Amino acid sequence: MNQAGALVNVYWDGSVGISTGAVEMGQGVYTKIKTIAAKTLSIDPSRIKIESTNTTRVINTSPTSASSGADLNGKATEIGCNKIVERLIEVAREELGLGTITLENEKIYHNGKETEINWKDLVWKAYINRVNLAAQAYYATPGIYFDREKEKGKPFAYHSLGTAVIEATVDCLRGTYTFDTVHIIHDAGRSLNYLIDLGQTEGGLVQGMGWVTLEELQFEKGKLISDALATYKVPDIHFAPTIKAKFLEDVENPYAVLKSKAIGEPPFMYGIGAYFALKDAAQAFRKDRRWKYSAPLTPEKLLLYLHEIEE
Repeated sequence: MNQAGALVNVYWDGSVGISTGAVEMGQGVYTKIKTIAAKTLSIDPSRIKIESTNTTRVINTSPTSASSGADLNGKATEIGCNKIVERLIEVAREELGLGTITLENEKIYHNGKETEINWKDLVWKAYINRVNLAAQAYYATPGIYFDREKEKGKPFAYHSLGTAVIEATVDCLRGTYTFDTVHIIHDAGRSLNYLIDLGQTEGGLVQGMGWVTLEELQFEKGKLISDALATYKVPDIHFAPTIKAKFLEDVENPYAVLKSKAIGEPPFMYGIGAYFALKDAAQAFRKDRRWKYSAPLTPEKLLLYLHEIEE
């Protein structure tokens, strides 16, 4: 599944259309792909349109899951954009002569000096000279493998790192609790979009907190009875604590597109700290009781621990 494709089309008016196998489900992958394309082509993001996912344009798409959407599809997009940049530089070299040609902020530079040719002019010159302005690209994560018989290998190109401190308050009379503040330091590599990565970090944290505290599956005679929001509780805005999240600075990841790091699921694991914050608070109240591990740690379970008498 560690493979992806992209189709990059540059139109003669200077606009760009990009198709990939990524599915936008609110996590911001389209914005990240647009950012990657804008940086690689050195043009304004407003010129770029991310097309809907369609296997008639990009075949054999991998699932958008496991935090790999931007890594795989973004890298394929970068490769496709670089193919077109190479062709455009050749067009500029024929126009301007030998030397170093660079594209910076929609302007063409020759030997470090700005020329009169801009992005739109260069694209038009390429078009009238019958240069292909479309590029198909493919990317497969290098260096990964897994031996199923030995159950050993390198299934991931890199790992995400970070830590969180969670402060909780427990009402030891009723068994209810609140989460006050969460401090997070997370390694996002060189972030492709700070606000998206921050939102994913905060959202992943709250989802993880709900996983270990509220979201309890209950069955009766083999039938799931916690099958609605009235019986299966998920975290909401009132459940969420004050979150103070920061990203490590000056950290680059050589194993992903533009030295970034995936952001989706890893912050989910910070939520585990919520369980142990409640455990520490409850044990401070009942130092005489042995802790029995059971998740999710609902208020009912916590109340029983706080007041139940062991036989």
